[in-house]
Amino acid sequence: MTPDLDLSQCQYLFTDVDDTLTTGGQLLPETFAALWQLHHQGVRIIPITGGCAGWCDQIIRTWPVDAVIGESGGFYIHRDAERRLQWQFWESREQHHIDKTSILATLKQLELGFDIHLARDQPFRLVDVAIDYNQDQRLSADQVERITQHLMKQTDFRIKQSSIHINIWRGDFSKGAMAERLLRNHYHLSDEQMRQRVVFVGDAPNDESMFERFPKSVGVANIRPHLPKMTHQPHSITQAVSGHGVVELINHWLTQRSNARD
Repeated sequence: MTPDLDLSQCQYLFTDVDDTLTTGGQLLPETFAALWQLHHQGVRIIPITGGCAGWCDQIIRTWPVDAVIGESGGFYIHRDAERRLQWQFWESREQHHIDKTSILATLKQLELGFDIHLARDQPFRLVDVAIDYNQDQRLSADQVERITQHLMKQTDFRIKQSSIHINIWRGDFSKGAMAERLLRNHYHLSDEQMRQRVVFVGDAPNDESMFERFPKSVGVANIRPHLPKMTHQPHSITQAVSGHGVVELINHWLTQRSNARD
């Protein structure tokens, strides 16, 4: 990472999950331990993922996190003063259900010349639709491009590619937009405070809205192949990939905090 990335005063970590926190699809013990170490230093950790609502419910219940944003910004979950989970959707939950049903109907009508498969977690999604191209299925880059081009004909669809899924939704939300809403409404941060106190780490083009909004941004090393097609890129890139890169980031962060106290 570049030495000019000063994290000593930062208080919030937004982190992507797939291929950022996870390594080869698994959350390694050293990565999870690093999250706990950062948590014990008072940093608020907020996973921000394209992952499904069901997964997000599990994450906030069992990980050392303060909140979680799911389905590419369709909702966030936090705890109230009595530690009960509260869900906040971008639009109403009913409108998201209508939009998701419309997207699924459109996918059934696509004529691509090859089969597409929804992500295995689709039954647990409340807002978006995820096509699996690199998790349990394997599609070529050309096939992914053909899917994207067909879906772009639906001008009101939003389409983003993660390292494993093609996520589709209706609405003007994104990871970055929902992160700002959470920080403003729940933590009462100003725009300048967001720029100075928030760190983001990610690995894929669907993280661009976060790289754009938060200057203290980091990409794990496996983001490098995606950089040529990304308009908004991270400030710094770790030497290590995936969860090992997150450990590298957290060690850098904690060292800076310790030096600032001395």
